[in-house]
Order: sequence, then C-alpha cells, then structure tokens
Amino acid sequence: MTRCPFSFPSFKSKDDKDASSSSNDCKKSSRSFPWIAFGGLTLVVLLGLTTLWFAITSALRFSSIFFFILSLPFRGLASVLGVLVWVPLKFVFSIVGSSSNYTPAFIDSLHCNNSMELQGWEVLNFVPASDGNPKPIQYQLNSPTPHAVSFIDIDYRDTRLDVFANGDYYGSTSDFVMDKSVYCGEDLNACIEQGFSMGTVIIPAGKKTVEITWSGKDVFPGTDKIVWGSDRRRRVMWKKELCL
Repeated sequence: MTRCPFSFPSFKSKDDKDASSSSNDCKKSSRSFPWIAFGGLTLVVLLGLTTLWFAITSALRFSSIFFFILSLPFRGLASVLGVLVWVPLKFVFSIVGSSSNYTPAFIDSLHCNNSMELQGWEVLNFVPASDGNPKPIQYQLNSPTPHAVSFIDIDYRDTRLDVFANGDYYGSTSDFVMDKSVYCGEDLNACIEQGFSMGTVIIPAGKKTVEITWSGKDVFPGTDKIVWGSDRRRRVMWKKELCL
C-alpha cells in the first residue's frame, strides 16, 4: 500500500521528483474502484433478499395451516352450539309440521272487505296423479293487493281442500261429515245447506304460485290413498277475487 508522503520545503529537487511521483501514485490509487468491497456488499444484499423471499413464501405456505389450528377451538364450540340450538328447533318444527292446519300468524291480518271479481264460479276437476291421489292444481298470480280464492265442494259430500302459496300454508275449506250418499250436484245453495266443505282463503299481494291440494276423508283405512270409486275425479266450484 502506497502512503501519501508529506511535502516538506527542505526536500531537494530529486526528493521533490520522488515526492511528486509518490503523490501521483497516491492520486491514481485513490481513484481506483473498490471492487472487492462492492462485491461483498452485493453478496450480503442478495443473501438478505433471498432470506426475506424464503421467509415470505414460507409464511404464505403455512398460513392456512396456522389459521386452521387456531380455528379448531371455535369449530368445536360451533358444533356444540349447533347441537344445542338445532335439536330443540327440530323438535319444535316436528310438532308444528305434524299439524296440517298450521296457519302463520300474519294471515289473521289479511282481509278482503271490498273486491273485484277476477273469475266467476267455475268447476275445478281433480284427477288422479302418478301416486294415485288427486293431482294438485296450481295457478300463478302477480297482484299489487291480496286476492281471495273461494271453494265449495259439489256432487257428493267427500272433499276438502288445502291452499298453499309459494310453499306456505294459507288455509283450508271447512270440515265436513263424510257421507257419499248426500248429493247436491252443482246447486251451490243446496251444497251449502247440506254441510258440504266450503271456504275462502286470502293470499297476500305479490307474485304467488298458488297450489290447491285435495284433503278428503274417503281413503283406505290406515292409509292416505283415496278411494276413487267408479268416478275417477273429484269436483269443486271455485272463484277468484282481487281485494281492493
């Protein structure tokens, strides 16, 4: 390593030349780039970046496992709460579902004091479905106000109806005493006087798919299968009105 000499005024000319040469060597050496130091620094930086990259990728790779482990206590708690809540609810629903005449509370607030006739009295026929029982009848109506659908059993005193809308139960026609010897034909006044099943069900406003299902009593003992007899149909009269 060349040390830069101090210049003294007492140097001779030769010494001045040597001093000048040494000074030039010092300036030349001081301008040379420190490649070794730069290379070492670069290596350290690269090693640091590589270590950081491995740390980030490892964290991302194992984060899902980490969070899964943390969630295990909460999963167990959720399972216990699910059992504690669902079992009583299932019991309540089973009791409610066993009653075919369960009516939502808000139905009591539906009224149709004034109405406009949408469809006058017509005959509605129930015919056998693939399971042998009367096939449910459906219709769709999208109305800004509730609408009323009315039914009266005709012919023989053997038919009762349940009414659903969008899968929810809304009501049934009246109960009756089963007696297939009682006949009224299509005379509505006679059917009413002789205690045939009848009633009006109010359906809320909006787009509704209304389903009318047979709920009679002439079934084989111990089953829900209808006894059709010689006439494989059941008839009722019905009409629809828009509530105003």
